[in-house]
Amino acid sequence: MELNQTSICYYDKRLGRIAACTETADTIVPDTFPDVGRVVGAFGTAAVKDQTPQSGRLLISGTVQAVILYEPEGGGLRRLSVPVSFAHIEECDGVDAETVCSVACRTALVEAAAVNSRKLSVKVQLCFSVECYGRTECVITEGVALPGIQLRSTQQDVPLIGQARIYPVTVLDDVSLQDAAGLTLLHTSCQMRVTECRAIRGKAVLKGEAALQCLALQEDDAVRVLTSSTPFTQILELPDAEEGDTADALVTVHEADCRLEEDGLLSYTVSASALITLRRTHQLQQIDDLYLPGRALQLQEEQVTLHTMPPLTPFAAEASETVQTAQHVSHVVAASACCCGAKRDADGALQITAAVQVLYLSDDQQLYVMQRLLPLTMPCAAPSDLTQIELSARASSAGESGMLLTVSAGGMAAPEEQLGFRHITEAEAGDTAQTADGVTLRLRYIDQEQLLWDIAKSCGATVEAIRRANDLAADIAAVSHTMLLIPIQA
Repeated sequence: MELNQTSICYYDKRLGRIAACTETADTIVPDTFPDVGRVVGAFGTAAVKDQTPQSGRLLISGTVQAVILYEPEGGGLRRLSVPVSFAHIEECDGVDAETVCSVACRTALVEAAAVNSRKLSVKVQLCFSVECYGRTECVITEGVALPGIQLRSTQQDVPLIGQARIYPVTVLDDVSLQDAAGLTLLHTSCQMRVTECRAIRGKAVLKGEAALQCLALQEDDAVRVLTSSTPFTQILELPDAEEGDTADALVTVHEADCRLEEDGLLSYTVSASALITLRRTHQLQQIDDLYLPGRALQLQEEQVTLHTMPPLTPFAAEASETVQTAQHVSHVVAASACCCGAKRDADGALQITAAVQVLYLSDDQQLYVMQRLLPLTMPCAAPSDLTQIELSARASSAGESGMLLTVSAGGMAAPEEQLGFRHITEAEAGDTAQTADGVTLRLRYIDQEQLLWDIAKSCGATVEAIRRANDLAADIAAVSHTMLLIPIQA
């Protein structure tokens, strides 16, 4: 007896979720600052300092630089910076020190309240998008060489992740912005957009851009939106990569250090990491059934499940909702959104929890910040699970005290599947199931439709022998309402 066994090493997704945590801090207004009159709003930029996989958990820590914008008693706007440390633990079976992890951390909501005129309380809600991949080894059996064995199998194209690696990515740039002299930075957000990721011999070519958006305060207390984009190209070592492989990249920002000089020069350094996954399609034989005509077949086996990862496909969805404001919206300065959770409902629609922040001016040109955690339902035709979800928001005035919010979602659809294979460790012919000299014939009427395979297996025959005895074409797999001659194998 000989077993055709195949050993497979690949990476499967151990963890893929959006999680949240909340941190709080109190701060005293420095003596050089005036008393707090009205808190206009607060912003936050997160920096991940450490992400450490351990046995059954992932440790994430860092700092949020919270910026509070307030009006003193005498008018005007003042900016106060408050650092808030965070630490978060994600529990997951199968995560260990060798697990490859990608973590994106964003500030969903930042709330600031005046305890008194000299003390502020800050609450920061963070969202973590986490993907972790672990190396898996298994053995499957694609065939059994035993005299007389009847084996039915199906060829399966199985896409698996052969490699998953993390690489550091750094983008630096100096940009001279027009009419930006004398501005003060309030808040910075950065998104790493991938435009190309392809495998070549032993390497991966990664191209994209670092898209920066900043809120800046003018000397006349007006808030401006500054944008800048810097393209990047990385050539990464990826052993065993071939041009026919499919390479995907997930680039996440760890920290964006921005400085705006007095002359309007914007200098920034973006520290990020790129998770590169390499997919390769394996052609494997999946054993559906096997038997030994006329004899019992003794098997020792176990079921092996392969977590397939077909190529990702992009998706897009959108939803709108009207929310109430405390005053009439005269002008929208900026709007942003962050995904705090996503799932499918019973009808397949995408249910997203979006943290939305909108800066706007009232009729008397006072600045306000509206923050809401909104549940949104979006029609989405993309199949399966969704990953790498990015949100953007638009806002406009709606009535006397309302705001129309439109949130757009984009990302990738990840059609993960599970395929079961048999790993047979031993196959032996048992005792004879029937006693007969030579080959005999059995006459049997087939009423309801039956597969020839099932008929042959139950009668101790072979499909080929039944076809020959009944002059059946090779493409006939099932019969019904007919009389069959069935050769019985002794």
